[in-house]
Amino acid sequence: MDISEICIYEESMKIAFVILNYNTFQETKECILSIENKIDTQDYRIIIVDNQSKDDSADKIEKFIQQREKAVLIRNSENLGFAKGNNAGIAYANKNFKPEYMVVLNSDTELMQDNLVETLDKEYKKSGFALLGPLILTADGRCDNSPHFPPTIDHVRKELKTFEKEERIIRQGLYRPYCGIRFFKKLIQEKVLKRDVPAHRNMKFYQYQKQVVLQGCFIVFSEKAFNYVEGFDDRTFLYYEEPILYLNLMKHDLVTVYDPEIVIYHKDGRSTNTVAQKGRDKLIFINKCYQESAKVLLKKLESGR
Repeated sequence: MDISEICIYEESMKIAFVILNYNTFQETKECILSIENKIDTQDYRIIIVDNQSKDDSADKIEKFIQQREKAVLIRNSENLGFAKGNNAGIAYANKNFKPEYMVVLNSDTELMQDNLVETLDKEYKKSGFALLGPLILTADGRCDNSPHFPPTIDHVRKELKTFEKEERIIRQGLYRPYCGIRFFKKLIQEKVLKRDVPAHRNMKFYQYQKQVVLQGCFIVFSEKAFNYVEGFDDRTFLYYEEPILYLNLMKHDLVTVYDPEIVIYHKDGRSTNTVAQKGRDKLIFINKCYQESAKVLLKKLESGR
């Protein structure tokens, strides 16, 4: 990988942010600005990992951070996916900065409060967490899908069968009507039956919780976590990273915390990039990623490996 504007620091850092970029210059820029405007310490660094973007966003980011001594750009030579892409930033930050806290966040997220480090310090003294997740607000005012409990073996097996069925449908050219059916089924569940809507889930999104799976768009690792894991499981390209990470941490009796006292904003571009709008080849690729990651998760649940 190529790394531009590298500065090596020997002392430990309070907090580091790892932002994975793929064709999202504007979102990444706004994410960086939100950190600069809200962070409650000057002892921080921002590591942007470009996952071999197909546009000129990496060049734009490099230009944008030229005068920002706290920001570093890593250019991956290929698209490594979510796990390996973020792990490149995690490894760089741990090698050069040794931060007490490592925040891995999507480019389309933003900090919303000005006491993040203070809150993390308070929570770490209380729980000694290895992993922490915040309350996540989306553009439509809802809470995002976090936290939740890890899936069961039966659940993952059923998911795999569903993905295999969907792959056959996609390859037969029936993916557009099928996606339409799934979309309207989900719409009915959310709007009519009140399913999958956070406000109707006993307000769990506003409750402090421990030993839960956290949403991957914004995850805080403590320094303790890296005594046991190096980051995400790099056998996955996309999907299921969070429950796999949770299981890896649970093997060592580590603590995960959902703390709604920390709130972040997730723009969440799903509404402008629905599955029905994707081409057949991309749908096949996404389906393959789901299947491969589900197999890793299933193996982890069945055997612990």
